[in-house]
Amino acid sequence: MKQILVIILTMSLLFHFVQAQPKKQTDIFDLSSTKMSELSINKVWSDFGPAIIGDDLYFTSFKDVIKGLSSKSKDVPFYDLFKVKTDSSGKAISSRVLIPESETRFHEGPISWCDKTGEMFYTQSNYVDPAVKYKAFRNEGIKLRILVAKQVGGSWETVSEFPYNNANYSVGHPAINVSGDTLYFSSDMSGGYGATDLYYSVRKNGQWSEPENLGSEVNTAGKEEFPFITGDGFPGRFLIFASTAHGSIGGLDLFYKDLRDPNSKVVPFPAPINSVNDDFSMCLSDQFEYGYMTSDRPGTGSDDIYQFTFNRNLDYLKEILVLDLLSKKPIQGATVNLCNLKKSNTGSDGIVSMKFKKGSICDVKVSAAGYQDNQKLVYMGTPKNGKFPRDTIFLTQEVKKEVTLRNVYYDFDKWNILPEAAAELDRLVILMKENPTLKVELASHTDERGDIPYNIRLSQRRAESVVNYLVSKGIDKSRIKAQGFGKSILIHNSIVKGKLTPMEHRENRRTEIIIPGFIKAEPVKQVKGDFSMIQ
Repeated sequence: MKQILVIILTMSLLFHFVQAQPKKQTDIFDLSSTKMSELSINKVWSDFGPAIIGDDLYFTSFKDVIKGLSSKSKDVPFYDLFKVKTDSSGKAISSRVLIPESETRFHEGPISWCDKTGEMFYTQSNYVDPAVKYKAFRNEGIKLRILVAKQVGGSWETVSEFPYNNANYSVGHPAINVSGDTLYFSSDMSGGYGATDLYYSVRKNGQWSEPENLGSEVNTAGKEEFPFITGDGFPGRFLIFASTAHGSIGGLDLFYKDLRDPNSKVVPFPAPINSVNDDFSMCLSDQFEYGYMTSDRPGTGSDDIYQFTFNRNLDYLKEILVLDLLSKKPIQGATVNLCNLKKSNTGSDGIVSMKFKKGSICDVKVSAAGYQDNQKLVYMGTPKNGKFPRDTIFLTQEVKKEVTLRNVYYDFDKWNILPEAAAELDRLVILMKENPTLKVELASHTDERGDIPYNIRLSQRRAESVVNYLVSKGIDKSRIKAQGFGKSILIHNSIVKGKLTPMEHRENRRTEIIIPGFIKAEPVKQVKGDFSMIQ
């Protein structure tokens, strides 16, 4: 009895333990795969605040020559915005270029870019403080504000100011989400948890809401600054930020939290991202496997920008272009079978888009009316400029050979075009437009029920319904010959087979598509879902 009781108690405790296990934290990426290197564009002064805009890396740094001052006055530096070109691996491939619009008597940066709205949110000091050097954004005497700029005629133009800026406290370090409707930022306004907290404001109908504190899960008695919001290329919507708390191992450290999971915790980045020095101001590419961050660990200058790479389970976009081998023109309506898993039809540009895993191989099969089938092994190599290189598949036109077009089928005693028939006729439209000399013959039939005169009229209506459909799609009526044969040409005959099934009656009710000397439509096995009713 005691043994049974022990077993029951053990199983009960085990069940409770299993039930009580917290949900596994979602990693932002494979943290063990991180590799880091210092960027070559760093100078002996402070470089920080990296942000990705297209193929450019924007960042904040010093320029010695300041508007309104002599070039010899190098003791009064101001932060300005710079950019460099990057390649598909994130490496800088150009010299730094000053953004001239940022060359003011104020400190500018860091920034946040919204590709959807074309807005650059940037930090600017609220007033000039020429006594501050090199550590301006960690000096509590400088008050910050957030401004919004757009590109106008190739130049950045400030178009608005965040309505909750205040000369009495700082509002800075903006981070806009991908949809452009939620702005995160750091502020030392009263009512927070510590020296600086993270807040967010939501834009609706062009108006920003009252800022809300992100709460004690994120904010502490220390400093929380430099937020960043990941895009759609990650398994969650992650807030990345710097903090002097949350178990920081040295000054400012970098942390992340999944905002889509209310039960997620604040997680520190491991080495080599975090160190015993200040580590802050991170941004991640939404398309590639790299990011940037700032650290004052021993390097070129007082603050330096570092690039790091990582692995993640990404879906990359790939385009398949289908062309006519001779004319090199796109083929519309081609059916592209992707890895035997998904079928898509090309648009007027001859393109279908698909998503692959990096390093995967897919057998792509392509067919189109009037063309020989073709297939190609597509390999996903290294992405460039946000997506993999486009793969092109060429098709060769058939000449006076059979090409499959399905017959057009009808409901009992009806002549309207059903949705599945419309899809087949659309293929015929594409074929006729690509081959302007082709002419079509339509032979419409009924099942064997009803008298001969009635079925002749019904079959003619069916033929004419196809004619009207083709004409509505831009085909000249002179290219179409239509005739109704009533029940004179049956596929299934009750005299031979006995009583017919509803399916056999269905197959008798058809319009056959014939292109003399070229193709003839073939019967297709009807399956459930191919038509609206069977009678």
